[in-house]
Amino acid sequence: RALTLEQLRGVCDFVKRLCKTEMLTYGASPHNDRLRRTGKSIKWTQVTQHEICSELIKKVIPRKHACSWMELVSQGRPQPGTFFCSHSWGESFRDFMATIEYHARKQSHMRSLTYWICVYANNQWQVELGEQLTDSPFSAALRKADGLLVMMDKDAEVLQRIWCVFEMSTAVLHKKSSMQFWSPLGQVGTPLVTSGPIVQALEGMSVSVAQASNPVDKRRILNHIAGVPEMTGIVDEGGSKSLDPSFPEGDYEQRLLREHEPRFAQMDT
Repeated sequence: RALTLEQLRGVCDFVKRLCKTEMLTYGASPHNDRLRRTGKSIKWTQVTQHEICSELIKKVIPRKHACSWMELVSQGRPQPGTFFCSHSWGESFRDFMATIEYHARKQSHMRSLTYWICVYANNQWQVELGEQLTDSPFSAALRKADGLLVMMDKDAEVLQRIWCVFEMSTAVLHKKSSMQFWSPLGQVGTPLVTSGPIVQALEGMSVSVAQASNPVDKRRILNHIAGVPEMTGIVDEGGSKSLDPSFPEGDYEQRLLREHEPRFAQMDT
């Protein structure tokens, strides 16, 4: 369920046209209402994967015909991922595509490149995570990919998202030799990107500051990395998961980080 480079460029061109004609607008949500931008046109420089998901993917693919964007554009062709992209949804799509283009130019097999990107690979109306994180589409795609491409946005927000930490930990577990960090300026660690905020963020990376929109996801992932039963401190009532109140949020996570420090230190380094 990966997109080819040409398919990604197609999304990029389409979004640019929507922005130019002011047809892409911020949808109604508490967040957009709070920022007083509901109904306003979205500029090309401001589009993120959040807007692409809510205002493009979910508008083109209605709930009753739910599928992933990849399934829509591939017309049934299998497209396994060459590279798995770990990224922050809050990164500007313009910067995201600049990183993809920079990375693609450095590959010897540019025409056959495919990128697994969760926004387009998963059915956004219902993302099935599976009973265990190892059953999730993220894990399955990572195991099959040739390498992990960590998309370093200018604020290094990717390092503060717990799902991205999970993806990196899975790559380490499966000994993916090709785990690379790229930015719109090029590959981190090459002469193009040797210093600055992105490099400093990588050097100071800490799992303890990583966050998730859903606190249950954060607890499951921290449990997974620590090597304890994934559902510890989580209540599952008929498929609806919530934090167990007998394991106070914050206190439990800090104790987990403390008691299993060597496992988390492996990620921090």
